[in-house]
Amino acid sequence: MALRFPEIGIYTLPGRINDPQRCLEEIPLAEKLGIGSVWLGERYDFKNAEVICGAAAALTKEIKIATGLINYPTHHPMELVSFGATMSEMSGDRFAMGLARGFKALYDCFGTPKASLKGLADTAEILRSLWAGNNYSGEGPLGSYPYLFVAEAPKKAPPLLLGALGPKTLALAGRCYDGVLLHPFLTDEAVTRATKIVHDAAEAAGRDPGSVKIWSTMVCAADQDADETSAIGPARLLTYVHMEGYGEQIFAANEWNPGILKKIRAHPLFEGGRTADQDFSRYETAEVAALFPDEWLASSAALGTAEHCARRLNQNFDAGADGILLHGSVPKQVASLLDAYEKIRYADRFIANDPWMQPSPPGTGR
Repeated sequence: MALRFPEIGIYTLPGRINDPQRCLEEIPLAEKLGIGSVWLGERYDFKNAEVICGAAAALTKEIKIATGLINYPTHHPMELVSFGATMSEMSGDRFAMGLARGFKALYDCFGTPKASLKGLADTAEILRSLWAGNNYSGEGPLGSYPYLFVAEAPKKAPPLLLGALGPKTLALAGRCYDGVLLHPFLTDEAVTRATKIVHDAAEAAGRDPGSVKIWSTMVCAADQDADETSAIGPARLLTYVHMEGYGEQIFAANEWNPGILKKIRAHPLFEGGRTADQDFSRYETAEVAALFPDEWLASSAALGTAEHCARRLNQNFDAGADGILLHGSVPKQVASLLDAYEKIRYADRFIANDPWMQPSPPGTGR
């Protein structure tokens, strides 16, 4: 039976967690609700992408599965090749691999190569080449590899999508990737601008712009109480913008007043180098999160009644998204939203335009 909402995805285990067994309930429920795809964001403690995606393949039959996202510098290319090929076969061609740049400070700690645009482009090309049964040898931003090969290529390679925020990374996605996952908390206007960058770059590279699928990430709290809404929305935005360099990109994309960012980072809660993401739960930062103007959250997230949140989804589709990844809420929290959304859903649009990615051949964008 076809899933009700192929254009809607949802995260399993959103945020920082210490109980990965939750996914064993969340993933089957997402499929039961008719959600089209389930996504997993990698962390280096209890959110190992390979393990959880494998569980998703075993627990489900129809729902698509994606990494959203994994940082390529901390993975050897052969590990990614094996992960993608195994998941493609195990899931019955339901898997998409989402990659990201990650953070320079993390790679300094881990002693891994730094992320770069060239590295992201080379990763896509090397993976596609190996999945096509070719070998690879060479030296570049990913490292020095005398000889990479696979004994047997998968019947079908998984599509690749790229997490992107800045204009250069968005353009790279348009040239080289099968889809792009936009950052959470982008306004509809920012989604429109990002979509244009991706499509223009695809067209300049000789590709069909519509073949590069735009997935928007919508932080959503529908019919939740005030504390849960604050933790899902403003407090989660705080974890992103508090990071040096990262917050500036979000503010620039949305054309927000950067003066508020300075106030947030100067708050006494963060004395001694403490961070919103690593040192506090989202329930402990409400005082700082209250510094955000109400209109910022209203224009970049879906917080409120199920009916309001459903309208926000359609507004995001109108802004250019092919698919929307719900973030912050887990499957048991979105049933009323899905019921409200179904009543106003653009059903014909998704019949004509499958939001899921299709894999491109080696040489794409080169």
